[in-house]
Amino acid sequence: MRTLVLLAVLALPTWFLLTRARDAAAAEADATLSIGAQEPAAAAASAPAARPDALAELFAAADASADGLAPLLLAGSARIAELDGDAGHALAERLEPYCARAFDSPELGADMRRLGVVVHRVAKGEVPSRIARGYRVSDGLIARLNRDYAPTRLQVGQELKLLDLSDGSLTLSVDRERHRLGAWRKAPNGGWLLLAYLPVGLGAPETPTPSGATKVVERVRDPEWRDPNTGTVFPPGDPGNVLGGYWMRLDAEGIGKSGIGLHGYTAEEPSAWLGRDASNGCVRLRQDDMDRVFHLALEGTPLRFVP
Repeated sequence: MRTLVLLAVLALPTWFLLTRARDAAAAEADATLSIGAQEPAAAAASAPAARPDALAELFAAADASADGLAPLLLAGSARIAELDGDAGHALAERLEPYCARAFDSPELGADMRRLGVVVHRVAKGEVPSRIARGYRVSDGLIARLNRDYAPTRLQVGQELKLLDLSDGSLTLSVDRERHRLGAWRKAPNGGWLLLAYLPVGLGAPETPTPSGATKVVERVRDPEWRDPNTGTVFPPGDPGNVLGGYWMRLDAEGIGKSGIGLHGYTAEEPSAWLGRDASNGCVRLRQDDMDRVFHLALEGTPLRFVP
């Protein structure tokens, strides 16, 4: 692995901020921070959360129609900011299938522009990579969001569902206690919006996943893999290459450890490692979840390990 570059400490926009008191000195060292600058109560004030009974009504509306997704995800995300860790975790878990519908499927509903979901009309001369770059996502996300999408057969005037992350607010968080990766972005109403909440596997006790703030510095599809125990290098496609075809390398600065990243894992069934501490410090995801994160979070995306 190449030596990793420096990164200032970055705070998070979620109920994970309940751990912020322990990290206050580090967070305040970066005067340019915008993410996590509000306490949970202040965040909730900028994006009023629904009452529990109103939230139940919003879940029912989203179950009935895609038109209910935007109100549910905005209110539910704001509600998470008001809750303690366990309650916030439970609500995020419940919201995840609705996040997948809005941000990882072709489903479209009314008012989804409030979530940052847009419909792009293909212009003459546009190619997938250029379209994706304008929204600060990978072109692989276009395929996940559009049914019957054929990247080599785009038509002028064709409409594509896209997630607009061009404001640069996308942030990843890894809750080491609950073994969850969260993806968040700034919402148009000024609050924070949950995009994904995925189970992960983390470092074994003797090789723990670090804490601290970092960022994605490299994304590689079909990487080679060097076994950290034997030094053996396995090329892409080799049965001994356990990365599952994905590697997202993290900056060492802020976490104090190089060689840490996000990847798939094919050496064992997910039931053997998901939600457990078994890796050499990296974050393992199921294959489809890894593909989802890979195409969502580009180089430079901040990530924070908590607690």
